[in-house]
Amino acid sequence: MRKKIVGTSWKTHIYSMVEGKELAQEIKERVGYVENIDIFILPTYPLIPAIADILQDSHIKWGAQNVSHREKGALTGEVPPRILRELGCEYIEIGHAERRNIFHETDEMVAKKVKLSLDYGMVPVVCIGESKEEKDEKLSKVKLKTQILWAMNDLGEEERKKVILAYEPIWAIGQEEAAHPDYVEEVHSFLRQTLQSEYGNESSDMIRIIYGGSVNSENALELSRQENIDGLFVGRFGLKAADFERITQAVLQVKDKYKERMVR
Repeated sequence: MRKKIVGTSWKTHIYSMVEGKELAQEIKERVGYVENIDIFILPTYPLIPAIADILQDSHIKWGAQNVSHREKGALTGEVPPRILRELGCEYIEIGHAERRNIFHETDEMVAKKVKLSLDYGMVPVVCIGESKEEKDEKLSKVKLKTQILWAMNDLGEEERKKVILAYEPIWAIGQEEAAHPDYVEEVHSFLRQTLQSEYGNESSDMIRIIYGGSVNSENALELSRQENIDGLFVGRFGLKAADFERITQAVLQVKDKYKERMVR
């Protein structure tokens, strides 16, 4: 059984040290005791040491929203993977639509970041997703399969199993509503089938596929009930500790019900 997971990327919505530390402290008080699912927070780079300080005696992990695609060198403004690992980062968000569109990151760069993150013992959370135009033109599956193949390029079987795929349809990011749970389940099922056909049953069964894109406390439960949604990746709707707690509890509730069915 794949372990459920809830993560949140703060982007630059949290833009002061005081605000970041206060939010991390409150999230820790509300869900820091939870062991049955994995939880992680991805703040901006300068906030990482302060957040690590707060979370280190809880079950919540932390990471970064990006990493350099090269180990070191003349790359002004980039952050190498070794430093992130030394800061205790366990998760690295890679290939978000905003990184691809605004900063022109390519699938090849994503693949390099995935490999480097794994080399330094960090879990890559690889964002994949299609635009509205690609969806309307029935190109979603082609786009998503291409992104998967690039992300898994040059990885061994044990490395592949550690990758988390975060399906974030570009047309649902920052919107009032998430993609419909039935649609997300259909896509996740396709992603699982793609992993199975490309890499075999063992890798397919181990790789977690989570959903992100306007996840909130109202839709978290219905999304979590879907068979192939292994967790949720939360953006702006998780910037209040109470909302993040409700989303976490929704995933935890579904996980516990699934465990009860397995026992029976």
